[in-house]
Amino acid sequence: MQSKYVEGVMNYTGSKFKLLDQILPEFDYTKKIFFDVFCGGGSIYSNVVDKYDTIFVNDIIEDLIGIHSRLVYSDTIINNTKKLCPGKDNVEGYAKLRDDYNLYPNSDKLWALMLSCTNNMMRFNQKFKFNQTYGKRGWNDNTTKKVTNYLKHIRNYKDKLIFLSRSFTDIEILSSDIMFYCDPPYSNTEAGYNAFWKKDNDNELYEFLKKIDKKGASFMISGVLTHDNKPCKILEKLISDGYKYKELNCDYNKVSKKGNKNTKEIIIKNY
Repeated sequence: MQSKYVEGVMNYTGSKFKLLDQILPEFDYTKKIFFDVFCGGGSIYSNVVDKYDTIFVNDIIEDLIGIHSRLVYSDTIINNTKKLCPGKDNVEGYAKLRDDYNLYPNSDKLWALMLSCTNNMMRFNQKFKFNQTYGKRGWNDNTTKKVTNYLKHIRNYKDKLIFLSRSFTDIEILSSDIMFYCDPPYSNTEAGYNAFWKKDNDNELYEFLKKIDKKGASFMISGVLTHDNKPCKILEKLISDGYKYKELNCDYNKVSKKGNKNTKEIIIKNY
């Protein structure tokens, strides 16, 4: 059965694609501008491009934003990435690609690594070097199908899209007519991109959301309230402030490497 939603071109740790039925109906569609603060694999913004006048697509990982932006305007990144993928049973080729990316990073190489690595999951060490292991995979027929479907959809809206790569702390809240969606990494989770998230960022994000609220703009934040019995303090704090919240129906144990994580995913919003 074909999904009513468009699927992104990369598997992404923490993707909300399977939760779209629960998340998208909860957005504030009275606003003219949508701001995807932590776009990741892009499954959220890609499925609301028809609902807003302007879409800001942001992520702190510059090469990740490069994949999103370059796909919208040209096939060059597709052709380059196909050539860069080492393919199956090419451990040496993968190691060479990973070393080359860490010395001279760009979005073509990052996408090729994501397509070729274990579980297609992007992972960086604390020095921001890509360190995921080889997954004996690469560009395949399914990738071609996903990319074709995605481009057929997203290129219809290219004039609406504005791509940014900055920390959320550098985002200015210039209008009340914005719907901000935040799906950040957190200090209580263990995703591979957490190298880009520092302990103080939880508190800074809380202050950022309060500024959005004070400006009269709308925000929704999603995340795990508890993970492996570790609480997420920013989400607890927002709930104690009186913001509306809703628990989502999802099962992270299917993807967890360590059994029952007792994970509770929620959304919180200020409207």
